[in-house]
Amino acid sequence: MGQLEGKTAVVTGGSAGIGLATAVRLAD
Repeated sequence: MGQLEGKTAVVTGGSAGIGLATAVRLAD
């Protein structure tokens, strides 16, 4: 995820399902 290095991302629906997976992936 080099494109998002040092940036902020807002993930809606982050409590379950694909939103959670996306939030975890972006947090790495």
